[in-house]
Amino acid sequence: MRRSLQIILFLKAFLLGTVAPIFILVLTTHGATVQTVSLFVGLSSLITLLFEFPSGVFADLFGRKRSFVLAVVLQMATYALLLWFRSALALAIGMILYGLSRAFVSGSIEALVIDEADGKAALVKVTSKLNVLESAGLAIGALGSGVLATLAPHYAANILLGLAGYGVVLLLTQLTVTESPHIDRSPSEKPRLKEHLQKSFSFVWESKIARMLFVLTAVTSFAMVTVETFWQPAFRAFSSNTLLFGVVGFLGFGGVVVGSKLAETLLTRLPQRGVFLFLISKALMGICLSVLFAMVLQLPFILVYVLWYIFLGSNGVAEQTLLNHEAPAKQRASILSLLSFVFRIGSLIASLYCYLISAGLDYRYSWLFAGLLLGMVALVYAISGLRRSARARKHPVEHRAV
Repeated sequence: MRRSLQIILFLKAFLLGTVAPIFILVLTTHGATVQTVSLFVGLSSLITLLFEFPSGVFADLFGRKRSFVLAVVLQMATYALLLWFRSALALAIGMILYGLSRAFVSGSIEALVIDEADGKAALVKVTSKLNVLESAGLAIGALGSGVLATLAPHYAANILLGLAGYGVVLLLTQLTVTESPHIDRSPSEKPRLKEHLQKSFSFVWESKIARMLFVLTAVTSFAMVTVETFWQPAFRAFSSNTLLFGVVGFLGFGGVVVGSKLAETLLTRLPQRGVFLFLISKALMGICLSVLFAMVLQLPFILVYVLWYIFLGSNGVAEQTLLNHEAPAKQRASILSLLSFVFRIGSLIASLYCYLISAGLDYRYSWLFAGLLLGMVALVYAISGLRRSARARKHPVEHRAV
């Protein structure tokens, strides 16, 4: 992976990390309440959902660099609104811009990096590198987020750093990133949108692995929203020290790094076990989330929270390796964005779910129900896979014929 891309990916994640551990708190000081914060998050998810797949098609047909640059500009506009305004209306506009930014960033810069991987072994390393760079940036940013939060009221220092930092990312991208052609057509030939869409959807429909990844991605996103929405309010019951929030965020993102490296090691040694690693990490994520529901002491809460992210990291490498190995290069950004589209559907449903749970029950119940759902779906796929393997061993000729 080119050094310039590594720096850009790290900076992008670092800047996100400086806000992520206090993101919900930022929203509640800029027009949201504990009861309505999930609705603002849901608004962002809805906008991302609407533009997720179109943005991936845009990246495939007109340039992944252009898509990423647009995402950075939209992110800067979001930070500018948060820096200068504090009202529900400004927050709503900011969340719309944030949703657009997330749509255009997904599948763009990652597809550009993955295009350079040659072979499955290289793909495992590149996928792990992507996860490590992102998680390391998030972790270091999270560690500093608590310090920044103490420097100015309403988290203005965090927001100002984000605005300036994304300006640097924009400049580096424009000056250092070049995009290798991934579509074999002459410069005068117009992109064939209909054909491109047909090939992208056909891949998802015809590949058993892709269908499994898409279903479990939706369920995982549902579970992740419950963690990201409520871990900060839950941890505030243990401590109101913003420095500690940064430490916990650092440990969580650091867990993703650990999980990513573990997955890279396992997939390098056992390249045929990608589906098994994917499903077992999903099941363990479900267990962690259900257990988090019962944590009433600070240290056990942190431990389970970090374990969740370790399994998330290992799952991410397995998932991206499986999908990118199967996906055609010409449709890669579209397929990645389609996966993100499914992720956003789960997130949007989860935002409404979190609102209903918090309105009628203790919000911790959202973790219990989401964890059980994730674990059960992973178990169903695992049992189904074992049955197919058993039938294949029992009737090898018929299996090969099929």
